[in-house]
Amino acid sequence: MPVLVKDQQIVEDPWQLLETIPDYVPSNAIVPAEQIKNSNATAAWVDGDSEIEEYGDKLSTLDLVAVHFPMFADGRGLSLGALLRKRYEFEGELRAFGQVQPDLTPFMSRCGFDAFVLENELAAQTAIRCMSSMSDFYQGSVIQP
Repeated sequence: MPVLVKDQQIVEDPWQLLETIPDYVPSNAIVPAEQIKNSNATAAWVDGDSEIEEYGDKLSTLDLVAVHFPMFADGRGLSLGALLRKRYEFEGELRAFGQVQPDLTPFMSRCGFDAFVLENELAAQTAIRCMSSMSDFYQGSVIQP
């Protein structure tokens, strides 16, 4: 069962990920970003290989943007996270989901992600330990320029 880690804590996930937008969009729905323009949704998800320029401005006004990582070796979602935080000045929850590896969460955090959906509680606990054990970095980041 997937577990949500937000701000280095395991929390209950109030959001529901939708593959398509129904006629009525629940207030807790995370909808596909491609369909966000004509929706009243407050959260959207994008694939890591998405070109977000056409709807990036709309994404920046949302409460939550979730980025899908289709495989652990695909780092394009990291670039999307940094792009959302820097260029589009997104200030809401930036969530990583899909093939999220616990040992990569510190680096995802540095790209602006503050929430992670992990495969189980053991992976979530490992991610929290990984994030809390890395405190000194030599390079700037989205969260610490």
